[in-house]
Amino acid sequence: MEFAYTLYVEGMCDCGRPKFECRNEANAGLYEVADVICHAQAAVEEHTGQEKFKPEPGQRFYAAEIDEELITRRTFAVLPDADD
Repeated sequence: MEFAYTLYVEGMCDCGRPKFECRNEANAGLYEVADVICHAQAAVEEHTGQEKFKPEPGQRFYAAEIDEELITRRTFAVLPDADD
């Protein structure tokens, strides 16, 4: 399993796509730029971007849900036509 994961990671480009796909000359010109806003990361950046902000040594920041019931999530079944 570890070997398979190593092959997977080594086969991926920094862009998040498989190297054989995104670095293939046959695919040149077949991509366009898209952008999205990660609202979780935006919350972290708003906090850490405040004037005179200075983190403690080793302090890390992550987005924590305010209320789990309010978060919109995708629902799906593991198997088609299954009741999960």
